[in-house]
Amino acid sequence: MELITDPRLREIVSYIAPMMEADPYPDVKIAPDDPTEREAWFNDIARRREQQHAVVRQMIGSSSAAPELPSGVEEIEVRIPVEGSCGSSGCEACSRGAISAYVYRPIGATGAPAYLTLHGGGWWLMGGDILRNSGPSHATMALDLGIVVVDVDYRLTPEHKFPLPVEDCYTALAWVAEHGNELGVDPARIAMGGASAGGNLTAAVALMTRDRGGPALRGQAVQIPCLDSSCNTVSHRLCATGYGTALDRWQKMWATYLRDPMDMYNPYASPVHAASFADLPPALITVGDYDSLRDDGLIYAERLSEAGVSVTVRRFPQIHGGGLPENGPQLEKLTRDFLRANLLN
Repeated sequence: MELITDPRLREIVSYIAPMMEADPYPDVKIAPDDPTEREAWFNDIARRREQQHAVVRQMIGSSSAAPELPSGVEEIEVRIPVEGSCGSSGCEACSRGAISAYVYRPIGATGAPAYLTLHGGGWWLMGGDILRNSGPSHATMALDLGIVVVDVDYRLTPEHKFPLPVEDCYTALAWVAEHGNELGVDPARIAMGGASAGGNLTAAVALMTRDRGGPALRGQAVQIPCLDSSCNTVSHRLCATGYGTALDRWQKMWATYLRDPMDMYNPYASPVHAASFADLPPALITVGDYDSLRDDGLIYAERLSEAGVSVTVRRFPQIHGGGLPENGPQLEKLTRDFLRANLLN
């Protein structure tokens, strides 16, 4: 923590860092072949995830009741058909062949721009009921900007290895564009954003939809993103320990996300390794000065800019997962201003 000079941030880091390091990340990365051991593995992953979600609920003061939304906006849960399966009979998404997404829409909206948001959590946390806690902020953004916000509950790793999570997110983008009329969405005005693992998925989907000729994105809001599987940047070395998420934990997260080491440099997994960054949507990229992922975002911004893509970069005094109290409102304003400029016009 010697890099941090602000005493307020030092205090915040000393509080947050131990909780970040205590995350009980799965030890076994791939389900065993033996049926009995396999079922026990799925149950263990579910138990570990619920343990960590309990910590998250305590931190954010979550209750079992659905959060109250501001008046003038409605929440709709939709089911988006997806392909592939983890093979567990207990997996609701794979069993029904569809993921959930939560749509926050100003009442009476028609032909409105849409913003798809992809949550963080190392590809393995923050889905399910935890996702609903973001409802009030999504609803407020929907009302403020006059847009439809779609929160995508993509399938989680290690049960669902790459490329299932990113394919879920691409499928969600295509589904929203295709069902624009029933959602009140203009399919020609869609943007996407996310933080950490959600930032990774956002950048990957931007590449994917460009390469496949899918729905064009008006913008990508990429926050504190995890974009380089090599974990070999200057910021990874500077912030290897003591800054909330250590280098070895990022390596474990990548090992949990990827099934095959050959996928380490697949651009849909590790977007900074794309062969070309041309013709990608305008980007808002935010990074933390004391985040081991800082350089992931900065390198991505540089490569986009070199390819002629419009890029806005902002740095905040924070580690991965925590910063000064004023950072949140500043980031919220920055994101909304970016969406006004690229989505509403």
